Amino acid sequence: MEDNQIIYCLFKKSNFWFFLALFPVCLMTANAAEFGLKGITVSNPYLVVFGKNAKSGAGYFVVSNKNSDPVVLNKVTAEFGKAMLHKTDVDKKGVAKMKHLESVEVPGNGLLKLEPGGTHIMFMNISIEFDKSRKYPVTLVFEEEGSLDIDFMLKNAKKN
Repeated sequence: MEDNQIIYCLFKKSNFWFFLALFPVCLMTANAAEFGLKGITVSNPYLVVFGKNAKSGAGYFVVSNKNSDPVVLNKVTAEFGKAMLHKTDVDKKGVAKMKHLESVEVPGNGLLKLEPGGTHIMFMNISIEFDKSRKYPVTLVFEEEGSLDIDFMLKNAKKN
């Protein structure tokens, strides 16, 4: 083999191993969505519905606030249905009820998890059929920071 052929062969092999090592990182990045606005980061937004023709669903994500002052999420909008902030409260008898919230506050240098059984976004009057291969745009409106467009991905609902 000539020197040029040996160098070319080594180059091809090193590229193969480089891309093989990089592939899992690309997959993790693709699944870990993150959106930012003025010190606010929204990560891993996902949507849960019961059936592809569902008329309601719930949205979850984590909001991180790197600002020293709290930020207030005042409004959520979605083109596919009405979006509202809700919190699940459980009374002394163990009965869960959802309570509509006008706004939620994310503490300064802190975070707020919107999660099942707690604060979340409730989507109602849904007008579309859901598909796991699509992204579902939603706009978050913060009191002083402005609007942030994020994309929700559909997750399967866990049935107990």
